[in-house]
Amino acid sequence: MALRINTLLLVIFTGLWILAADCAFAQSLKPTLEKSWNTYLQASRSGNESELQKTMSSFSLYTLKNKLASAQRSLTPEIIKSFAKYSPDISKMEFAGVLEKGENASLVYVRDSGKKDASGNPMATFSAIKFVKESGWKVDATMNCDKPMYQNDGRKTGFYLSDLRQDCAMDGNVKPAPALVSKPYSSALLDVFSYGYQAQVTVNGVPQEPVTASWSGVVIGGLRKNKNNITIRMTKVDTDKQSVPKIRIRQLLKNRTTREVLKFEPRKNIEGVHTFSVSVI
Repeated sequence: MALRINTLLLVIFTGLWILAADCAFAQSLKPTLEKSWNTYLQASRSGNESELQKTMSSFSLYTLKNKLASAQRSLTPEIIKSFAKYSPDISKMEFAGVLEKGENASLVYVRDSGKKDASGNPMATFSAIKFVKESGWKVDATMNCDKPMYQNDGRKTGFYLSDLRQDCAMDGNVKPAPALVSKPYSSALLDVFSYGYQAQVTVNGVPQEPVTASWSGVVIGGLRKNKNNITIRMTKVDTDKQSVPKIRIRQLLKNRTTREVLKFEPRKNIEGVHTFSVSVI
């Protein structure tokens, strides 16, 4: 009996020791990640793309360049400088912790938002800065999240992996950089309303970001003159909320108006791959 108790205590102690070691390791990343963040801010303020490339993940940088090219724009020093201007100012925030998973890590900070919810309770704003380990820790994305400042028992509200939005989500891996696209014949906008299904749209061989729920943005790679090949893969996902998907692609005209070139609104046989060919002049 004593042997069983000693064994149980050893297992509990070992588990607590491993948990404490993991927490200590995560905390030890704080100065390293903060240094990487400050280096990123310096690179952004310089407006120099080659310096930015040393501090920003390849996936995020190439994705950004593709979005700009698809909108008939390019990465300019002014755009680069704006990153630092609109980044979280962690010097005015309280450190809340480090989240870590595989080759991903996030610094989390919190401040009083100065706002109250519908019940009059004070709100806090959490800022998360995601890094990926790519020849050193590089900035991948940032986000803000408003939450109640206190829990029902009076303790401060925490921030967890599940609070991270899609662009800051941590799966532990480093995403490969997408192939760079050229400026298209015509820019276009993609609108997706897809609750209960994941919509994966591919335009002329260029996959767009998969969407579950709703999203609107520029079509990466844009549209070609004349024939365009479009595929839409619909996959059912586990959710309580499902509705008829609505997907459309709008060509952006020179007078800044749009022309709808594709509308997809299936009411049956939703799942599977749907193929279309649309013409653009």
